[in-house]
Amino acid sequence: TFTIKQWKGSAPLMNFVPPVQAALSGVLRGSSDDHSQDHFSCLTPRMRAFSPQIQTMQSKARPKKITVFAIPPSSYTDNSCYPNNSNERSSRLQSSDVGEMHFLVKQEAKGDLRKDARVQDLNNVINRLLSNSKTGSYGRQRRLLLRTFSVICLSEDCGILEWVSTADCSFSIVMSNILISMQVPNTDSFRNIVTSSYNPQAHPDSIRRYGKRVADFGNVNLRNAYQRCQDFYIKHGDLTKAAKSFENDFIKEYPPVLYWWFVQHFEEPHAWFEARTNFALSAAIWSAVGHVIGLGDRHSENLLIDTSRGECVHVDFDCIFDKGLHLPRPEVIPFRLTPNMVDAFGPSGYEGTYRGGLTSAMKTLRDHRDTLLSVLEPFLKDPIIEWKRQRSSSRTRAKEGKGDPTEAKRSIKVIDERLRGIYNLRNPNKLKIKRIDRPHDESEDEMSHILPLSVEGQVHRMINEATSYENLVQLYVGWMPWI
Repeated sequence: TFTIKQWKGSAPLMNFVPPVQAALSGVLRGSSDDHSQDHFSCLTPRMRAFSPQIQTMQSKARPKKITVFAIPPSSYTDNSCYPNNSNERSSRLQSSDVGEMHFLVKQEAKGDLRKDARVQDLNNVINRLLSNSKTGSYGRQRRLLLRTFSVICLSEDCGILEWVSTADCSFSIVMSNILISMQVPNTDSFRNIVTSSYNPQAHPDSIRRYGKRVADFGNVNLRNAYQRCQDFYIKHGDLTKAAKSFENDFIKEYPPVLYWWFVQHFEEPHAWFEARTNFALSAAIWSAVGHVIGLGDRHSENLLIDTSRGECVHVDFDCIFDKGLHLPRPEVIPFRLTPNMVDAFGPSGYEGTYRGGLTSAMKTLRDHRDTLLSVLEPFLKDPIIEWKRQRSSSRTRAKEGKGDPTEAKRSIKVIDERLRGIYNLRNPNKLKIKRIDRPHDESEDEMSHILPLSVEGQVHRMINEATSYENLVQLYVGWMPWI
């Protein structure tokens, strides 16, 4: 933590619109002839002052967390009623504080924050499709919604992100007899949630009681055990033995415990049921969207859980359009659906609410294939953004003003096929590693990648691939596929 000086800009801080999703989302109202209406919310709290304390986060990029004190929007509109004396004016404004806003100032070492901003734009379009009364009935009936946040890019690798908080940071204000609530989700990473979970039915000394024993990435023995499982395939070509070893050494040895976190965290039966349903449905819609756009790098820190509602929130969208397949350890699954996630869905696992939500989400996306492609195509053909992970290439192409039309066309084709029901996620390990336990039928594999499936068939294939131990054991150890 370090201290900064007080804001001394040319204009008061409350004159600026806070960079939060609620303030930056426009809504069409009234007739098209009325050009005087403000299509952006006038009820969003304004910023009074920055907190002098800046917190440096512990992640690799060392982003900075900034806190801003919020005041009601009426403090801005009634600006004339405040005295001219600056000290008295500051005191009056400070007494009207209604809460805090939090932001993350981040500089990517290798990524591009403009990708995150574009994905948030896409998610907002998908939310409109899901909530549309005529064509989005599937989403409305099943409460499918993507949690979004604002991303303000200051440059290619630096920007301001709306903070997804881990602390209680909700507040309410009354304006024109209307109660306005501004809530920042109370979230924590998936790994931290599993770490804090425990099974009260297990023996106190059993390794199966506490989630922290299986979610501790600093445990060298745990990492080495996973490496031994993976080596059966990577070094010896025996995928069946690798998957069996993974099941015995991890899945059976460390049973899932996330189910108990929901039971213990939401003590009221109705709250527990709602939280579990929210978790299953939010995981379903993120799974559908993630598979369509090829969202990778879904390790346990990039998946957050809202501890007040049980909802999933995904962050870090640098690895999209199947770039996860080009990592040293390819991400060969369509989305994250690990044993602890399935355990939290309840007794029916992924066969209940999750499968129904995923089916509804995929049907909505496939019904609006043309709309989604029209939104994605400008993203891919943007000559400024290089969708590959190599930053040096990105800078070179940005200077030259050249995009990669071949890569853009390939990505559009892949997304179009997925929106038509084709499962085209090709595992690069099949070409690099020769299996000795079972012959590889290339013709059968090729046919499975070109035949369109029904919505139900596509969902069935996606779930099977995401939960297959043969796929999970191929992932990078830092992904922690056993949790």
